[in-house]
Order: sequence, then structure tokens, then C-alpha cells
Amino acid sequence: MTKKLFITCILLPSLLFTKGVFAQQTNASEDYSAYLPEVRAYNQQLARTTPRLPDTSIKPQLQPAVKYIQGPGGNIALRIFKPDTIRAVVLDIHGGGWCGGMAVFEDIGNDEMARRCKVAVVSVDYRLAPESPFPACINDCRAAAKWLVNNARKEFGTEKLFLSGGSAGGHLAAETTLYIRDSLHAINKVRGVNLMYGCFDLSRTPSKRMAPDSTLMINKKILDYVWELVFHGWSNEQLQNPHYSPLYADLKNLPLFTVGTTDPFIDDTYFMEARWRLAGSKTFLAVYPESPHAFNRFPTKMAMVANEKIFKWIIALCKK
Repeated sequence: MTKKLFITCILLPSLLFTKGVFAQQTNASEDYSAYLPEVRAYNQQLARTTPRLPDTSIKPQLQPAVKYIQGPGGNIALRIFKPDTIRAVVLDIHGGGWCGGMAVFEDIGNDEMARRCKVAVVSVDYRLAPESPFPACINDCRAAAKWLVNNARKEFGTEKLFLSGGSAGGHLAAETTLYIRDSLHAINKVRGVNLMYGCFDLSRTPSKRMAPDSTLMINKKILDYVWELVFHGWSNEQLQNPHYSPLYADLKNLPLFTVGTTDPFIDDTYFMEARWRLAGSKTFLAVYPESPHAFNRFPTKMAMVANEKIFKWIIALCKK
């Protein structure tokens, strides 16, 4: 009897809710084995070197403009790429652990996205911790989103919006999306949200808590340092507030999740994708083998494939 009940309890949800159990779209059937030798060689190189800041001496093809808007802590700089044809606008939020990074570091990727997808890209130079304590970064991103919602038609000729960010930028992009929905009541303008290896639970998911010091790009020592610097004095209960950790929010929209299997943020991506999907939203989950944090910024074919998938996803949604 127990065995029969157990089987019934497992099979019935599977039969009734199959469409909600798995991501509507994934890259699980794609074979990346041909790229793995290059990935492994590059990972070995990373293990022997110290990560460097992006090379800003490489100039983008499009000339970015800088526009300043009023924010809660003063002027906020928006770095804007505008191609000749604009089908939508992407609000890009850079990573850097809430305490580092700059919009200019995203120039090469944002330039390519603008040209390939025919979208304007607006990148936010938000305030950083500890000089501007958390959640100043969230407030600045909200100010940028509010400006864009109110001015996209006038500035870019379209109200179709995307949000995009990686790492801490993924976290801020998710939080900003919820702000657009709940406070600006303009979620109908958002065509999609591109969340790359984001941190969606600031109280730290198991993969972050158990990350060893040998993890590439972002290891336990770095994680501990960043959390102490940015979230000093915050309790786990405070950090799990949906206003700060989007994993705990009521979720609706059209996201693309990207992560590598050796990323300490991989739990965040899996958990967030599942919650977003079970809230009734469409999702695309793209997972790349043996790829560390921020892998799509590397000079590898795996990175090219991942970025190409993002571009095609944006192009397809621009047509809707």
C-alpha cells in the first residue's frame, strides 16, 4: 500500500503538470563536446593567472553617448549605444559584486548586441558599495528604469524594453524588472529579461556557501570578502526580503537564464528559473558545461555560442 501510494504521488503531478515541471526551452539537447578542449585549456590558464579588468583600449564600432539623469543620490550616467535601426531598447546593468565594475567595461559586448540585434543599449553607472551603502545600487537602477519607461518612445522611437545583466547585474536586472511591474505598472512594455549567472538570493544558496577556494573567477574567499564589504550588518532574514532577493518575490515575465556548470551561482539560476516558471512565466534555461562564472566574456567558442543564443533570443522577441 505504501509503495502504491508513493508511486501515485510521484506520477500524478508528473502527468498533470509536465509543462510546468521543466523549462519551456533549454539548450539541453545541444552538443558542446567539440568546444570542451578549448574550454579546459582556457580554464587551466585562468587558474594560473589573476583575473584582470576588461581592456577599455579596445574601441567599439558604435560611438557611445553619455546621458545624465537625476537619481536619488545625484546624477546617474547612462552609456548609450544607438544603431541606425532600433527595434527595442535594452537596459544593461553591469556586474562587479555591487562594489566594482563600470558601464564602460560593457562597451564591446553592448556594441555587438546593439549592432547584431538592432537595439539601443542603455548601460547604467550605478553607485557602488561601500562608498554608497547597499541598496543604493538598486535605487539607481530603478531611477534608470523609470527614466527609460517614461522616455523610450521619445529617445529611441520604441517602447519595447529588455533588461539584461550578469552576476550582480543579473540580480539588479531581476529586481529592476519587479520594480517596473509593481511600481511603474509597465511590465507590458518588457519583452524579455536576460539574466546571466545572477545572484538571486543574497542570503547565499548552497552552491555559493560551499564554493571552494579553487573555483575559477569567483571563489569562497572572494565571495566572503564581497558579502562582508557590501552586506555587513545585514541578517539573512533582511537579505531574503523580496525587495533585495528576487528569488523570494512573486515572479512573472519572460526571462532567459544563462549559467555555466562550474559557476558558484549555479543554484541561483536553477532555483530562480524554477520559481519564475512555476509562477506561470515562459523561460529559456541555457546551461554550458565546464564553464565558470562570467564565461561568456572569454575568447572561446563556448562564449560565442552562448552570446549568439542571447542575440537570437532578443531578435525573436523583438518581432513580437
